[in-house]
Amino acid sequence: MTDSRHPRSLALAVCATLLPLGCVPAPYRPPEPEHRHQLPDGADAIAGASRRTARRDAAQPPAARSPASSVPDGAITLDTVLDSVTRRYPPFLRALLQRDLASGRLRQALGAFDTGLKAKVEDRLLGYYEATVAQGMLEQPLATGDTVYGGYRWSDGTLPDYYTDRTQEAGELVLGARLPLLRGRATDGRRAAVRKAQIDIVLAEPDIAQARIGFVRAASLAFFTWEAAGRKLSIARQLLRLAEDRQAGLQRAVERQFLAPIALTDNERLIAQRRVFEARAQRAFQSASLALSLYLRGDDDRPVVPGEPNLPAPTPPPSDLASEAEHDVALAMRRRPEPRQLQLRLDRTATDLALAENDRLPQLDILVEGRSSLSSGPYRDRENLELFIGGELRLPFQRRAALGKIEQATAELQRLQLEQRFQRERICNEVLDARSAVVAAQTQLASTERNVRLARELVAAEQRAFELGRSDLLRIQLREAQLADAETLAVDARLGLERARADHRAALGEMGAASGPH
Repeated sequence: MTDSRHPRSLALAVCATLLPLGCVPAPYRPPEPEHRHQLPDGADAIAGASRRTARRDAAQPPAARSPASSVPDGAITLDTVLDSVTRRYPPFLRALLQRDLASGRLRQALGAFDTGLKAKVEDRLLGYYEATVAQGMLEQPLATGDTVYGGYRWSDGTLPDYYTDRTQEAGELVLGARLPLLRGRATDGRRAAVRKAQIDIVLAEPDIAQARIGFVRAASLAFFTWEAAGRKLSIARQLLRLAEDRQAGLQRAVERQFLAPIALTDNERLIAQRRVFEARAQRAFQSASLALSLYLRGDDDRPVVPGEPNLPAPTPPPSDLASEAEHDVALAMRRRPEPRQLQLRLDRTATDLALAENDRLPQLDILVEGRSSLSSGPYRDRENLELFIGGELRLPFQRRAALGKIEQATAELQRLQLEQRFQRERICNEVLDARSAVVAAQTQLASTERNVRLARELVAAEQRAFELGRSDLLRIQLREAQLADAETLAVDARLGLERARADHRAALGEMGAASGPH
């Protein structure tokens, strides 16, 4: 005999298994990140990349190959880099989105003042009184903290005289208001949220300015570091070229027995050593080019790796500081975004404190409601026009939530005020330190330029003495090495001056000559 309970038990088991699955949302599965990435334009010029890129492009159909490089043909200037930063640099574009974020937060806060619709239907199906009550109300919060509402209410059946929602046969029009007298009179959560969102919109501008100052400074340092690396590479190649050009003459001198063969061997060793120096300088230049490519971008917003043809021609060093220290400090206080940021954060915290002080008050509201009946029956105790006035009081005895918020806001205000005082001292210190660095770098640059002139005179004199047989190869090598060291020191001194000037511009709050997108 078949057990009829088995299918029923199986069905219950299946339901018991599937029902919990339907009550739990599906687990989150993160998407796979994108791993494909094209090389920056100009990266093929980096050592080791050209052969791999050539093999890769040869294996791909023409339509799938990389687009034409957007590396500029001529020299790259600092203005070109800064223009790229303010128009195409992703971190700066990300900072610009703070405006949209603040605008969205303001729109969200204003949503608390949206007009609301409330509809309600009640039907008494069982009991001594059987009736239906329906109403629809529009509610509008006001910027003063008050709330007004109005709509239509209707009921049928028979309701007792103490039931406030009973209406005549055709219903009634309702108009009312809730007026806070203590808590919510000066401010409330809705108005405080709107004020803080408005402050955030204004705060977005100094935040963006601060980001721009930092990015302009970083791009300037990357540009000058790249330029200095190119100059050092040129020095290393010139030093190598001197040894290679001397090799043929030494070979002839050895063949004619004017020099010992060891002189030729020593020069070959020198060539090998200087090729190592050139390789190191080449690697430093490639690293600086890649660092600059993060700020230098093409029309397709991809990084562009600059090469040696893009190096600008040497220019005279920047002029001396034209302004006094007091002027620079006053200018920095006006231009720097940090004081404005801090003042706005103080206003934001003051808004929190005012809201906390408001929450400490009792909630005492006046309720006013007028009703106008649209018919005269069936109730005889209802007038065509009625007015109700009442009050409501709410007060938590401990008020710990409000007192805790007051403590937090007061402490935050004190913290920001101390930070404001120290901020002025820090800005003054940064300006003075940047001016000191500029003056010191100018002094070093003048000394290194004189060192280069003297080293060149010594090289020329040593070469003339060698041609006359009064010197040897070792002394020439020593003079050439001294000249290379002097030129390298001059490049480092010029780089130090440009860095000091970039720090000085950042300390003054300058944001570069290029203009960003709007």
